[in-house]
Amino acid sequence: MGKVRKGRSVDAALCSKGFRREEDGDHIFYSFPGSCVRTKISHGMMGRDIGRELLGLMAKQLYLSFAQFLELVDCSLDEAGYRAILKKCGIIS
Repeated sequence: MGKVRKGRSVDAALCSKGFRREEDGDHIFYSFPGSCVRTKISHGMMGRDIGRELLGLMAKQLYLSFAQFLELVDCSLDEAGYRAILKKCGIIS
C-alpha cells in the first residue's frame, strides 16, 4: 500500500462512489449527496501524484482514516461501505 495516489485515480474513485464532481476555477470539488461532506483537488494535480499530506487532509474532510481513504480510492471500500461509515459517525441518517 503506497503513500501516494495519482490525481486521476482519486478523481475516478470518488466519482464511482457517488460523489458529485464540480469544476470551479482552479479546483475540482467533490460532494457526497445528502451530506455536508466535501473535498477538493486542484486541476494541476490530475496528472500528478497526490502525496500523503494532501491525501490525509482529504481523508479528514471525508470523515475517514488515512487507511480507509486509501481503501476508498483503491476500491476495496465501496459506496455502501462509505455510507455505513458516515451513518456510524452521525453525518447522515
